[in-house]
Amino acid sequence: MARIAEIDRIDITDILHKVAYILDSKEYDRMGEVFAEDIQFSNPGRLTANGLEELKTAFRNFPAPSLSHHITNLLLSGSEDGTVKALCKALSQRADKSIAVAEYTDILKKAPRGWRIASRTIKPL
Repeated sequence: MARIAEIDRIDITDILHKVAYILDSKEYDRMGEVFAEDIQFSNPGRLTANGLEELKTAFRNFPAPSLSHHITNLLLSGSEDGTVKALCKALSQRADKSIAVAEYTDILKKAPRGWRIASRTIKPL
């Protein structure tokens, strides 16, 4: 496991929290601020997308997106190839006011404009 510089830890944590704010405000055009162009997104049974434009379209067309997203218990691990794996628990309030609990596994890579999520897999708990 490769060490992650403290500034990178801060930047990655900010990116992961920023996703929640973008989704909660439904500002899907801002997804490029957090996701890579070639994002692989998998939330089985709810939403799957390959690429940033497909992800934006999928969220715009999703019939009942969650209203409020929260992450906790964040663990970061560095890799020799320069990517970082982020593992966290997530709580989201759905449109029907129920609470969904999940685990997010993200792979982040550093791009010219900073860290971006290259892959996100959501596992319902």
